[in-house]
Amino acid sequence: MDGGTRFWVGASTVGALGSPARGIRPLDVAPDGTTVLGDPVDVGENPMFLAVSPAGVLGIVHELADGLVSTWTIEGDAVHAFGAAGPTDAGDPCHIAFDASGAWAFAANYSGGRVTAHHVAPDAAASAAHSVAFSGSGPDASRQESSHPHQVVLDAARGRLLVPDLGADRIRAIALDALPEGLGHDESHDLAIHSGAGPRHLVVLGDVAIVANELDRTASVVDLVDGREVGYAPVDDRVAPRALGLSAIRSTRSGTVLIGDRDADALVALRFDAHARTLERVASVPTGGRHPRDLHVTHDERFALVADQGSDSIAVVALDAGVPTHVVATVATPAPACLARMP
Repeated sequence: MDGGTRFWVGASTVGALGSPARGIRPLDVAPDGTTVLGDPVDVGENPMFLAVSPAGVLGIVHELADGLVSTWTIEGDAVHAFGAAGPTDAGDPCHIAFDASGAWAFAANYSGGRVTAHHVAPDAAASAAHSVAFSGSGPDASRQESSHPHQVVLDAARGRLLVPDLGADRIRAIALDALPEGLGHDESHDLAIHSGAGPRHLVVLGDVAIVANELDRTASVVDLVDGREVGYAPVDDRVAPRALGLSAIRSTRSGTVLIGDRDADALVALRFDAHARTLERVASVPTGGRHPRDLHVTHDERFALVADQGSDSIAVVALDAGVPTHVVATVATPAPACLARMP
């Protein structure tokens, strides 16, 4: 799309939250914020989270009791099977990411308590080639009874994966130097987050990570070199908790960190002071929808998109130097759960 940004929208097809979708959909956002939503494409049951590899392969985790990973090539508004779907050998995969080469896809299996590695190759089944299982718990008996990996993020500078573990208040660190033979995990290299935080998603900013903590609605600053949490702050203490908490997090080139706040049904912006290593809330904009599950920004960073799964809608929010100001459009689509941006 000339001058615009294309996203692929992952969605729930089972209707657990929002209306049942019929597949994934392309969504184009023009430089003026106008949108064009493509028709649904059937890629299998519950394609909840998507990612695009450096080679342009679309990876999908199918959030099911018996989890699956599938890979696809993209041709315009259509996708074609790149490799056969393969099992994660674990339950409810909720996030997928690729390594820098695109040869490996990694899935965070929320209910399975493990991260799995899947070799990406044409005509090959995307079965789990390697896995790392985690243990641990936290003080919230209803949500932290066991390990719950929620995201996989490539920390390229240190040759590892970072995995927020909501159930154990840890950022797991998985070494990649043993691939293709295996994955390396030493618990002593994991990063501890304060008790009861429930880390869900993070972004890497050089030698620092900013973590969105779902359970206590805080954002943490983590030193990736020293391997420790250096501080945390409430995202918006004006909002009464509704036990929904925070969701996705993205960073902008202007230095703003954007977080989905499900208790407020809003997009929150934090300003990160790299010298002081502190976070300050600078804006909170209601999306007009319910249950913001994921968010992303256009390439020109003029707009943020927020997938409001509970209201079957995507909010297009204007950004001013990375700070959200107001909703300019709402796109109706069933149960949007993920916004994967095309390069």
